[in-house]
Amino acid sequence: MAKILVVDDEKSITYLLSEVLRKDQHQVTALSDGKLVKEELLKNDYDLVVSDLHMREVGGIEVLKTVKDRDENTEVLILTGHGTISTAVEAMKLSAFEFLTKPIDMDEFRVKVQKALERRNFKIQIAKQERKIQSQQEMIRKDLELAEQVQRSLVPEQLSLPELDVCVKHMPMIGVGGDFADIYFDGEESVYLTLVDVTGHGITAALLVNRVCSEIKNLVREKNDPAKVLYTVNNFIFDSFEGMAMFLTMFCGVLNLRKKTFVYAGSAHPAVILWRSRENKFLKLESQNIIIGYEKREQSRFIQDVAMLGAEDKILMYTDGIIEAEDAAGKQLGINGFINFFKSSIYLSASEILETILNGIYEFSPNPIKDDVYLILAGLK
Repeated sequence: MAKILVVDDEKSITYLLSEVLRKDQHQVTALSDGKLVKEELLKNDYDLVVSDLHMREVGGIEVLKTVKDRDENTEVLILTGHGTISTAVEAMKLSAFEFLTKPIDMDEFRVKVQKALERRNFKIQIAKQERKIQSQQEMIRKDLELAEQVQRSLVPEQLSLPELDVCVKHMPMIGVGGDFADIYFDGEESVYLTLVDVTGHGITAALLVNRVCSEIKNLVREKNDPAKVLYTVNNFIFDSFEGMAMFLTMFCGVLNLRKKTFVYAGSAHPAVILWRSRENKFLKLESQNIIIGYEKREQSRFIQDVAMLGAEDKILMYTDGIIEAEDAAGKQLGINGFINFFKSSIYLSASEILETILNGIYEFSPNPIKDDVYLILAGLK
């Protein structure tokens, strides 16, 4: 049952239409003057208004505007004579549902009433769903803002020591992402550098990062060798997420300031770049182990290597979002292009080098980078 208002200055029309509507179980109010509509709408809400187009003082167009100003979801049927169809069409442009020509075909009238009410209900349901979606989107937006704050809190602070500077740059693709880094100085002679890249992007990757970060930090602060760190993280991921295809690449290194060594182990992570200052030479320190989380392995199967360091040498760690950046033709930057950016700024400070590299990548790639970006640069003095 719907609430319907009938407006026509011909009382015989209002009586006839009202009776037809009441037989269809609708609640009907009839008015014989368009100027009474505004006051009536202040007292009652209606699902449908049926109004004659031409009345003595206030016509159907004015009634239509009054109804829509009151409630956009209230449908309006316009009644008109044969000679005023063009005006009725104009009324439809003002959001009238439909018009009926006089004399009125009652079967047609009842069908159009039913369709008008169905459209009203449909519009109300759509509006309800839109409000629900907007509410959910607002909730998601707030959650994402909080997630971004949490993830920003995981970005390590830069480290400055008499023998070493370590700088960091992190740019998630969509505010949250699957990259994680840790920089830890043991207070004596060793600096631990760890970089993780979870497969995938967005919320899922960020959740996994937040899940493993404390595990990794604990392992590093216990001063485990890089290979032991990879082994333990691998088994943790495999046991916790078996069958869920949750994988990550990882590179862990220990820079000993006294011995001038860099002990490192990588799991399917892009090669770390070492610049030897004395030789002006760039070396790639390749990962030696399979991707983390693929299969459970014995500790002995995780290997590490050592690189000797000298004064002013630099170590650059990064995630693959950088080398996968594409130019306008779709060609990827690649490791060699990346090294060229590094090479062009090699004598600058650590922070200036990272800024130069990022600026070069933005110039190279006209489109947004398709993956999260993390850079860690450790420069010996």
